[in-house]
Amino acid sequence: MTSTRTTEAMWAERVQAWRDSGETAEAFARSRGFAASTLHGWSSRLSRAEPPRFLRLVPKAPAVTSSAPELVVEVGGVRVRVAAGFDPTLLAEVVRALGGAAR
Repeated sequence: MTSTRTTEAMWAERVQAWRDSGETAEAFARSRGFAASTLHGWSSRLSRAEPPRFLRLVPKAPAVTSSAPELVVEVGGVRVRVAAGFDPTLLAEVVRALGGAAR
């Protein structure tokens, strides 16, 4: 693996860890000793480099004030909340617009 690929892989892991953390870029970067602007830069660069090859569906427990379950669809770094009774055609169009492969 070349140095460039090693650097890209390292930042891909950092960007994914940041997205999974729920923290702001500033808090995440500060706690790990690098600049939030660098994290944002790599996030942007990596999202342009390669479109997502799969969707990850994350079931979410209903909120205390709601009895309707919802689902969170992640496409790249974008999260779309889907509630019961959603329009599947509209969701497929949104996923396509975000660069995913809705089937």
